[in-house]
Amino acid sequence: SIYTRTTDPFNPARVAEILRLVELGPDLAEAQREEVRVMLSSYADIFALAVSEVTPVEGAVYAPKIPEDVKFSTKIHQRPLTQPQAVYLHQQVDILTEAGIIRPIHPRDVKCVSP
Repeated sequence: SIYTRTTDPFNPARVAEILRLVELGPDLAEAQREEVRVMLSSYADIFALAVSEVTPVEGAVYAPKIPEDVKFSTKIHQRPLTQPQAVYLHQQVDILTEAGIIRPIHPRDVKCVSP
């Protein structure tokens, strides 16, 4: 597997995938391109190849300071999704939930909906 950021970040297959995904502009000479490839390889541990490889930053918490008496709109302004869109969206939500990026919430607990 190439998804070894936390167990083996310099796994050759993982490094090869990172190098494959990073696009280098045509304005670099071949020597410069090789220098960039070497640098990318040496920093392979900072690249996440999937959402599940993103690690939380310790102490980083999003805590907006919104007064208790402020009311936001909770009306959803969204057109219905087509079947393929719904399938894709649900897959992405599952991926983000499994990675711990988002969590389920009961509709009554929603305080604000972004358009």
